Amino acid sequence: MKKERLRIEKLKKGMLLKEIRLQVFEGEIIHCVFDNIQEKQMFLKIATGEEKADYGKVWYGEREIPENQVSRLLRSKIAVVSNKSNLIDSVTIEENIFLIRAGVEGNWVKSRRDKRHALEIFQEFGLEIDVDKPMSRLTPFERVQIEIIKAYLVGKRIIILTSLTNTLSSNEKQRVSGLLEQLREKGMSGIIVEPLEDIDFVYTDTVVIIKHGRTCAMKDILDCDYTMLHTMLYYDEMEKRSGERTFLFEEQTEDAGVEIAGLVSAGLDRITVQVKRGEIVKLLCMDEKSFEEITGVFRGKLAVLAGSLVIRGEKKEIKRNIRGLKDGVGIAEGNPAAATLFEELSAMDNLQLLLSQKANGIWTKPKYKKSIKILLRDILTKDIYKKKIRELSSIDIQKVLYSRWLLYSPDILVCIQPFAEGDIQAREMARTMIYKVKERGIPILIITSNTAELNYCSGRAVYMKNGRMISKEEAHRFLYSGD
Repeated sequence: MKKERLRIEKLKKGMLLKEIRLQVFEGEIIHCVFDNIQEKQMFLKIATGEEKADYGKVWYGEREIPENQVSRLLRSKIAVVSNKSNLIDSVTIEENIFLIRAGVEGNWVKSRRDKRHALEIFQEFGLEIDVDKPMSRLTPFERVQIEIIKAYLVGKRIIILTSLTNTLSSNEKQRVSGLLEQLREKGMSGIIVEPLEDIDFVYTDTVVIIKHGRTCAMKDILDCDYTMLHTMLYYDEMEKRSGERTFLFEEQTEDAGVEIAGLVSAGLDRITVQVKRGEIVKLLCMDEKSFEEITGVFRGKLAVLAGSLVIRGEKKEIKRNIRGLKDGVGIAEGNPAAATLFEELSAMDNLQLLLSQKANGIWTKPKYKKSIKILLRDILTKDIYKKKIRELSSIDIQKVLYSRWLLYSPDILVCIQPFAEGDIQAREMARTMIYKVKERGIPILIITSNTAELNYCSGRAVYMKNGRMISKEEAHRFLYSGD
């Protein structure tokens, strides 16, 4: 039976918070979405004891807390980790971790002992942080990890993570989720206060939507999907849910998405392509050498001499080669035999295999299988999951291939000749699934050397010839004049 850690009822504050309800269980991870940033900021101030609510009842450990003790209790049990670091640059890492802790004489630390202790803790949680590194040289990701560990060590029982979407890369966010997963095993609870688009269906247990200052939904993750949640947040209740499924993701295309900037290799000359969130960009390579070079680079097989990936405004230089999912890049091959699907494994095993890079222990926890089936209920029938890939039809293979990316949600999905399959029905299914990935808000870059594929699905077309980007006019002159 789940043990309740915190419950908030009928929380009110001025004109911003009208009726907030929240229930947090021990070891639970909640994704909380606000439709208004001022409401979110006020809630966080109250949750950390910085502000007092005008009205509200609070229970902790299933015991109602007297009104005059609420702020003090919340301050002692809840920590907020955000893009604004609470660490002190003028002291060491171990001093930041153990500074002002109960039981530390004089509220200070003994350097040698606590440096060793910090190293042991980092090793226990798999954190790759140099304890001798000056605070001023820590990356935002390292600061977040240290703040989370410090919260655990000082006795906080609930960690709220917020405003990290544009601070951490996709891979870093996955590793933070992995750290929370370890802490949940120790009974800690987590509340992720981020936009709906950043929800992680693998780690999240419950989704809370707060709209117009009121809690309008608290749903078990197994009972909902992205479309349902998007509808709740952006439409008036659920009145318009029916029949609008295919239109729910169009607004996301305003996001900057991903930019491949100044990519240089032995055969590429400063290639730059921007793909917005929820956009399909089709890159037509006018010669075979350009196609082999650009696909080789994205597959990580060819060296990169210069270039960067810009993800949600954060620029990251590419060192030597593109490292696939470590850089947030997913690859979908048009030929299923080369699409990293394992023929002797079942469809479920193939889905879990990719997700295991994102969620530790996914093979051993039945709830993940159940969650996958619910999220893909409109795509895969129940009988598909147990079948081996070699037993599936070409249509079902396409479904499994792209369902992996719907679940994983990479920063960008690169589709290499996605319509190369000879079966026309399989090509149709590939197109359908690509549109589903688009609706999920994932940027999609289609790379092809086949002009017929260019018109097979919607999207913005760009062109490459002899290793450099060319204009539409140049491409048409080449196509229609035979140059």
